[in-house]
Amino acid sequence: MHLARNLNTICILLLLSFLSFAARAQAVAASASDADRIVVDRPGHLGRECGDIEQIIHFYHDLLGLDLRGERQMDRPFWTSKPLIEFADAPPEAEFRAVIMPIPGTADAPGAGREMTIEAIEYRNIKRRPYAFRLQDRGVSWLRLFLRELDPVLGKLREEGFKIVTQGGAPVSLGHGFGQEAPARAIVIRDPDGYPVELVERATGPGEGNVAGAEVVVVVTDLEASLAFYSGLIGKDLAAETGPTFISDLDLNLLRGTPGARVRTARIPVPGSPVMMEFIQYDNISQEAIRPEFWDLGVGHMLFMVNDLDAVMWRIRAADLKILARSGEPVHLNEQVRALFTRDPDGFFVEFMERREAPQAAE
Repeated sequence: MHLARNLNTICILLLLSFLSFAARAQAVAASASDADRIVVDRPGHLGRECGDIEQIIHFYHDLLGLDLRGERQMDRPFWTSKPLIEFADAPPEAEFRAVIMPIPGTADAPGAGREMTIEAIEYRNIKRRPYAFRLQDRGVSWLRLFLRELDPVLGKLREEGFKIVTQGGAPVSLGHGFGQEAPARAIVIRDPDGYPVELVERATGPGEGNVAGAEVVVVVTDLEASLAFYSGLIGKDLAAETGPTFISDLDLNLLRGTPGARVRTARIPVPGSPVMMEFIQYDNISQEAIRPEFWDLGVGHMLFMVNDLDAVMWRIRAADLKILARSGEPVHLNEQVRALFTRDPDGFFVEFMERREAPQAAE
């Protein structure tokens, strides 16, 4: 009798184990076959770890013309939470405050609240290092901001003494117009933390204000490896435009302070938006690799809003990548939001976030 019961129990356990294994195998197979699907809905933000949030608001909102969520003079106190500490793998004593500045011209549907934003984050109670990186250094990123009129903005920046990267201190006329027939004028300037901002004058663009769109630029070691990383996580159906050979462009070298450099570039569209990401691989110039902590001054990161964070996590594990959270799992920031951070092959921080609608109360 006891032997029969034991045999029945063993059979049931074996059956449950088999069913569990089959379910996991089916899920893995489904995820693998789903690897081409694009899971990004839209860009979220270009994150900026900063030294003083008020200075950043003045630079990006008052001077450059980005929008601002919340009142200009409102109090922005420091705070903390265990999920956010876990999310960025920050010390438990860390506190932070943040501000969000939408970038006009970056949404697929103007007025729907889908613009890419600048999210500036200021930490305290934590050691932060400033970075004096050059634009050719691997892992460096910058914001490319399109303006209908460059000179009025540049005049304000000069009056306040912001550092200009471009050699000669004047806008450079580029041989291409970023979607317009006439050549574009551009200049690179550093924000209060030294983060580069490339200002490009472009008459065309969505909306009616002076700010008419944006792109994100990242310097990489190997274009093919970087494209494999981003398409592997976003979805292999992602289309990329890749330059086949290294070229030397005097105007671009003047613009970015990279004398004698040769470059290859690749561009990918951020799904659900007119925003592009550009990757630059340099040659014939000295380079260093930057490997900052997330909270260091002048560091940037890119957020993608996704519709399936589990698929992203499966792709991360399949590629043997790590995420910042010590648990190794996405973090629930609140009841509706889960997110994770990882790094691209050159150490640039990439964030994926999924927002679920709150369940409706029964009537």
